[in-house]
Amino acid sequence: QDYNPPAILPIQIAYYAGLRIGEACGLAWQDVNLEEQCLTIRRSIRYDGSRHKNIIGPTKRKKVRIVDFGDTLAEILRNAQKEQLKNRMQYGELYHKNYYREVKDKNRVYYEFYHLDGTENVPEDYKEISFVCLRPNGSLELPSTLGIVCRKIAQKLDGFEGFHFHQLRHTYTSNLLANGAAPKDVQELLGHSDVSTTMNVYAHSTRKAKRESAKLLDKVAGND
Repeated sequence: QDYNPPAILPIQIAYYAGLRIGEACGLAWQDVNLEEQCLTIRRSIRYDGSRHKNIIGPTKRKKVRIVDFGDTLAEILRNAQKEQLKNRMQYGELYHKNYYREVKDKNRVYYEFYHLDGTENVPEDYKEISFVCLRPNGSLELPSTLGIVCRKIAQKLDGFEGFHFHQLRHTYTSNLLANGAAPKDVQELLGHSDVSTTMNVYAHSTRKAKRESAKLLDKVAGND
């Protein structure tokens, strides 16, 4: 909250919907159905080091999936909409809008990401996209920034040693399976290619929890 408030929303989305870091940042309002309480996961955003650009591309498995969510995330998203509307009014013409443009490279097509404020001219080949995870000035909260935030959390918060964004996806998996969700349903929500991948994540998480529980005996013996 103190270090980077815009990072809170994508972290909440990952916790309550199990999205990968690029999927959370790539989520657009057109993908959010607050009435049916579901997200359509159709894109991911990542930094392309060879081009020094942020690139909008498909999800990891190159498939669109539907992720249902509950009342808690629905309320979070509604509040985010209100906050963004307020920010848009406060910033006026300095409020940023987000764009992508199609780039053809040999036999490959990809999409570069840009943001411009209202005082800048928008090139003809730019297409606007309304992302969900924004900074107060309207620009996108990027995966690279989130990665820095997670490293900061790992350094400063007790019990979060080694924390990284992808662990939120593992927590989502464990929370669903531990509370009776069908493995096949969880697999589809996560977009895993095989249910064994889902169960391996769960097994790893529960194994770690059991190991930590066993270490409680050290405290009893005064060896912590």
